[in-house]
Amino acid sequence: MRKMIAAAALAGILMGATSALARDHLGTFRDIAADPAAAAAFKTMAEGHRLPDWIYGKTVESPGHEVIFGGQKVYVMSACKQHDCGAEQIAVMYDPGKKIMYGVLLSADPATRAETLTWMNLGGGNESIDGRTILYAALTGSLENHPDAFDYK
Repeated sequence: MRKMIAAAALAGILMGATSALARDHLGTFRDIAADPAAAAAFKTMAEGHRLPDWIYGKTVESPGHEVIFGGQKVYVMSACKQHDCGAEQIAVMYDPGKKIMYGVLLSADPATRAETLTWMNLGGGNESIDGRTILYAALTGSLENHPDAFDYK
């Protein structure tokens, strides 16, 4: 009986910890819509850009990653067009402290596979170079394979 009570208590603690983590962490691209601050940052980032409809529909998503960018913990998430991941992808980086989002949209020509990258909300300077490196790494899988290599203090 004690083991059952202890197991139930542990399960409750873990569920509470998981719920707290979910509130403080964006795990996937789709989580942006559920977070008002992140959704507003996405809208600001996308201003002046024509985003394809698939971004607002069904996407294939990869788990998000936490990295250090400009000394702050940020969340990097990526998604692609369902049934066409090789040609249509997006990656975003969200700084919850500054409530700002950066992004890149990748479109590849089906015949030549030449990539067109649309950078969103990235200016010039070191922020641009490091931010572009992190976002492109999210598209290529490098961020997932080597997450510690992309911490920029």
